[in-house]
Amino acid sequence: MSDNTVRPSTIDGIKSLAKNVKRERGIKHAEALDRAAVAAGFANFAHANRAIADRPRHDIWITARWFDRRTKERGQETLRIGLGATYAELLTPAQARCDRYLGNVRAEAPDHLVLMPMSENAELTRRRVCEVARTLQFIEATGLKPSDSKRTYPNGRIDHRVPGQDHSAVWWDPVNRRHVRTDEPYVDHDEPVNAERIAWAEHHGWEIVKPRWGGIYWPDHGCSIFLMADRAKGPTVADLAAALDKSPRPVTATRWTGTSGEYYAAVNTPGTRAAEDAKRDAKPKERRPARKRASVPYNMTFVGRRLRPDARMPIDAHQEVGALLQSVISDARKRDGARNRVDRIRSDLDEWVMREYDTTELDHETFSNLYYHTKGDGPVPTADRGVMVSRLERVKMILARHYPDCPPLDEVMGQADRAIHSLRSWSP
Repeated sequence: MSDNTVRPSTIDGIKSLAKNVKRERGIKHAEALDRAAVAAGFANFAHANRAIADRPRHDIWITARWFDRRTKERGQETLRIGLGATYAELLTPAQARCDRYLGNVRAEAPDHLVLMPMSENAELTRRRVCEVARTLQFIEATGLKPSDSKRTYPNGRIDHRVPGQDHSAVWWDPVNRRHVRTDEPYVDHDEPVNAERIAWAEHHGWEIVKPRWGGIYWPDHGCSIFLMADRAKGPTVADLAAALDKSPRPVTATRWTGTSGEYYAAVNTPGTRAAEDAKRDAKPKERRPARKRASVPYNMTFVGRRLRPDARMPIDAHQEVGALLQSVISDARKRDGARNRVDRIRSDLDEWVMREYDTTELDHETFSNLYYHTKGDGPVPTADRGVMVSRLERVKMILARHYPDCPPLDEVMGQADRAIHSLRSWSP
């Protein structure tokens, strides 16, 4: 490798390049370090060491597990990479879900990512880990974010895709507010953009650039990355390619620097230690006493099992609540947010009273008039929302007086509170 092939941005990258320069040119190691540092944009290795040491570094650990069904062997592979930003600063969870590789990752700690799918062996697992690492390298270098937008081809048509498209992805450029497409066909790293692709870009008014940086999909097995975007929607994508070429070389399984461990071994990182300390120091949550004993189940046709309070509210209280609810439903007929919630309360209470009293205690006519067929004995209808709010508050007070604290009562009270909020925010 010549000293102008890549432009590393880390001390490890400069040292790695220096080894190649020393081997190719047969020079002393110190001279090779200086030449590698110059290739990285510094005056010499000492200058690079001082400058890079001042940069913030955030280590991220990436872990994946594997299980060989044939041999029954299992284990896990972990790789640590250094970035200039934390994982949370690089992208949001919604953006991560749009990516082919990060969509399968769970952040167990701010600095520890775990791949959810389990691979067949250690070699394939290392490849999967490196795919995630290269994606983070790409995002850090370019500032692009994963996107799931579908209409990003020229004129929004998939038949206008770039010739020979393979392993494509869509990225959002938040600075220039445009989409950038990438694809990674099996093309040698030293091979320039071919004439067919250049003609495609000129025909559609797009730009296509091939950086020297290897790529995300499989740079150590013959794949190269191409950047392309509509010329009319932003500056040249050559700037993104230049940023990639200045970034550290892509992490690959052939240059694996991670660690292997037992399948269930814990990965010790500053983030995981901080999470464990916080969990240990956290005050235990106060548990509310179980309240299921204050409820009894019942079955509703087409609905299934429901719960109601294990108590009986007096019939005259049901009559008062029914009249109050019906008056609110009538007056709030133009406020669906309140009317629908009050109607649900009425339906629940109608079911409850049906099961609280048998036919010898509550005749059919009285039952029918409780919540649905009262003939006007209740409050006089009014359009004043303040009056409607006071009626619902009265309903809550009656229910709390006669029913025990239990989940079904909580649900009814919540419906009443939401109806009151809807009424108070109403501008008739």
